[in-house]
Amino acid sequence: MLKQLLTTVLLGILLINVQAQSLTPPAGTFRLGISKGNESHWLKPKEKVEGIHFQWKALPDSRGFILEVAVTSLQQADNLFWSFGDCQPDMDINVFSVEGQAFTCYYGESMKLRTLQAVTPTEDIRLSNGRQDKTPLLLYESGKRTDRPVLAGRCPLAANSKLYFCFYEQNAQADYNYFMLPDLFAKIDESKHSKNGN
Repeated sequence: MLKQLLTTVLLGILLINVQAQSLTPPAGTFRLGISKGNESHWLKPKEKVEGIHFQWKALPDSRGFILEVAVTSLQQADNLFWSFGDCQPDMDINVFSVEGQAFTCYYGESMKLRTLQAVTPTEDIRLSNGRQDKTPLLLYESGKRTDRPVLAGRCPLAANSKLYFCFYEQNAQADYNYFMLPDLFAKIDESKHSKNGN
């Protein structure tokens, strides 16, 4: 089953305790990076970042996932960077619509467009040049003139805080705003326990 997921799902995430695994969202590539001062790098699978813990959960009502980033100290990082793009790598069409902390990605053939919804911790989201992504900071500052557009964002970190990301296919049960994400994250475990108890 894991092999099937890896071949059918295009979205991989580079986190601490996951191996760039697919998280059953529809499409795309989501990356996380950190910076300390002027130094930045993309996180690698199983990389440890002191003072930051990443935990993801599959969504119960939609194809997608929610990610919690718990920050306890700023010893190794003071900013969290992220990027998202390549919803359909064999096509150059990825259209983004950003509204506040959320965005929609439209991808696919012009008459058969599909959508992916996302909610992020910051309104600091910009269109960037996916061909200049050697480091998170370079991508973030790359500008939007490109034939390979991706979104990039930066979240200043604060000790003893939590940040959330959510990627999903919208439906009647799944339509989220950022303020909903902490409760959504907590209730996923609760619903599992109640199902196991029955």
